[in-house]
Amino acid sequence: MTQIAAQPYNPESRHDLPALRRFLEEDDGLPFYTVNLYRFFDQAQYPANSGFAGTGREAFDRFSTVMVRLLAARASHPVYGSNWMSDDDKKWHRIVIVRYRSRRDIVDVFASEEFAEASLHKTASLAENGRMLAHAIHIPDGSIVFVLLALVVGGVTYGVSAWSRRMP
Repeated sequence: MTQIAAQPYNPESRHDLPALRRFLEEDDGLPFYTVNLYRFFDQAQYPANSGFAGTGREAFDRFSTVMVRLLAARASHPVYGSNWMSDDDKKWHRIVIVRYRSRRDIVDVFASEEFAEASLHKTASLAENGRMLAHAIHIPDGSIVFVLLALVVGGVTYGVSAWSRRMP
């Protein structure tokens, strides 16, 4: 938390440290997911002396390149992403769902120097960011049912075939 508080973020991207502290204190050690909704600026809003330019999407891609690497180093990863337009008046441009191994892992990402540097791109890219946290529930994967069904059907077919060959 001390490292995060000392980072040179610009005011728009500063973490809410009391909320982050509560988030960490409530860590149950279980994986969790974030559902992230992004609306980009048409043109990235970089500070004049940053040396960067481009669209909001290009700026966000710069941030994402760093973020995916930081996540992977902590056994976390995006599980779904799509360019997307909603039917409501927010007109989100992208949705990304990320699986985190634990709350400590995301706080560790936030404390990294690489994240602090990449935050320039995130701030420049986003007109709006919505986020929801969720714990996973187990919903059986339909492919397992199909595999089991195929094994049963295959076994029955083989049994009937073998039985019919023995019959005179």
